[in-house]
Amino acid sequence: MSLPGIRLESVRRKSGGRNHLTPRVPRSGPVTTLCGQTLAADTYSAVETDADCANCVRRSRDASRISSAFFEQEEGSELLRLSLEQARFRKPAPRPALDSAKPAKSVNRPIVEPPPATPDRIGDLVTSGFKAAGNGVWRSPAGVIVRMAGKGRERFDELVFEGAIVATRLEDGMRLRAGDVEVTASGGEVQVRIRR
Repeated sequence: MSLPGIRLESVRRKSGGRNHLTPRVPRSGPVTTLCGQTLAADTYSAVETDADCANCVRRSRDASRISSAFFEQEEGSELLRLSLEQARFRKPAPRPALDSAKPAKSVNRPIVEPPPATPDRIGDLVTSGFKAAGNGVWRSPAGVIVRMAGKGRERFDELVFEGAIVATRLEDGMRLRAGDVEVTASGGEVQVRIRR
């Protein structure tokens, strides 16, 4: 009897009886059979015929019993060698392949568009130096807030600044300075820009 890669040997008492299974028949000393019998030295012999002990035959199908028997007879290294040899030839389990019938899930990624280039001028506002801070709201580097109104947010509406504001009268209008922003109104035209 044998399991894949493991060959058990048959042994029988010299006085006769059943053929038993054992991992190895030693050259000298006692032998333990799979059915649990211990045969004393010089009371057994190796035989080439199949085992006919029902317990040995049944236990020869139990890998844990065979493993225990190998280690009891100090044949554990032989069992390890056989196990490694089997592992070398064993094919790994195939990985589940992707089901080609199922289409791959599409990933919805938003299309990132670069922000539109800011024009040099939007109505009354010269945009150079300003940062957009909302719909029609612009902020200067010094923190002055300029609000634009009207259709297309092109008309100067309000200036907010917590600091000194200087207003200067011009011949045909007025100039207002708040932080780094200058608002000039003359001849019906208004210009808001960062002071140079």
